[in-house]
Amino acid sequence: MRQHPFVPVIPAGGAGTRLWPLSRRARPKFLLDLTGEGRSLLQSTVERLASLADHPPIVVTGAAHEAAVRQQLGGSGAARVVAEPSPRNSMPAIALAAALVERERPGAIIGSFAADHLIEDHEAFARAVLLAREAAEGGYLVTLGITPTHPATGFGYIEGAEAGGGPAGSDRHAAGGRGALPPGVHPVTRFVEKPDRERAEQFLATGRFLWNAGMFVVRAAVLLDELAVQIPSLAAGVREIAAAHGTDQYQEVLERVWPRLTAIAIDHALAEPLAVDGKVAVVPAGFGWDDVGDFAALARQLREHPGRAVPQSAEIPPSEGEGRGGDGGDVRVLGSATVDAVYSRATVYGATDRHIALVGLDGISIVDTEDALLVLADAQAQDLSVLVARLEQRGRGRLR
Repeated sequence: MRQHPFVPVIPAGGAGTRLWPLSRRARPKFLLDLTGEGRSLLQSTVERLASLADHPPIVVTGAAHEAAVRQQLGGSGAARVVAEPSPRNSMPAIALAAALVERERPGAIIGSFAADHLIEDHEAFARAVLLAREAAEGGYLVTLGITPTHPATGFGYIEGAEAGGGPAGSDRHAAGGRGALPPGVHPVTRFVEKPDRERAEQFLATGRFLWNAGMFVVRAAVLLDELAVQIPSLAAGVREIAAAHGTDQYQEVLERVWPRLTAIAIDHALAEPLAVDGKVAVVPAGFGWDDVGDFAALARQLREHPGRAVPQSAEIPPSEGEGRGGDGGDVRVLGSATVDAVYSRATVYGATDRHIALVGLDGISIVDTEDALLVLADAQAQDLSVLVARLEQRGRGRLR
């Protein structure tokens, strides 16, 4: 039975370069309404987690975005906002929140969930989080692994072992002094970086691999104690900042200590080394997760959930019939743009009053903003970050 309170942590950062020019430095992906549902990804995330929390979620965001985050969340107390002076990757942000929770609510369990992901089945998500909480009570670092639907190359993978036996799993967990895992939770053998297509297919064939969605549930004190073993200065630094919270010295301590903290992702800082020691467990889950990592993913979401965008029928000559589909194509529009299309399958994100006309395009995303126009083949969506990196080199950094 769960005994300790649960406090969600929401790291809200990232460059979002694969969704440029919608996502910018000043207004990153998590602040955007990318689905046409009338709320940002951050607002949806807070709403989804607030119902599972015993105390308001902690949103950790950059100082440059603090005002916008507070404005979106309002003054309802639905979430608590903590500003980091500069980006230091996910581990310092999560560790700072954990240190605040440890100081204020000893024994509490935290759960880290990105601010900019989509989840379709909220009930299945809630069940997975509750199961992860149960495993975290036993001292595990617990991750939620997504049951893969195809051999994706854009995600990292988690290899699990059978809870009752199997390759290297249960023996290492028993040796770590942790209790038996609840039914439905499995030991983690290892974390694997994004694979190529051939390797991803091999992963799926084994039936042991899950997508790594970057979701972690753990007791705050366990996270910090394990971090003190792996990166002592990082654990000590966030505990020093947390100790000053609420005092007149907080800002001085934060600005002095924060830049010295190791910039590292939680996967590399904790998940990977703890998996080797048998201290990580995974809850396999399928709740319609998508990190909306590029325009191809966003186009897929808008088609799988028709209510999220306005479908506009591609025009078909009278001799060929009427309506959308078949040779007429399929055009989805998010935003204020007016679009006329002939024989096209495309997704249009329009923030201007320009009329956009398409003829004979297939698998295209078009983003029309006041200062930039992007036309992208969805099959090449992952390559957009290369183009965005050139903006600085070519004197157009203002467009970032």
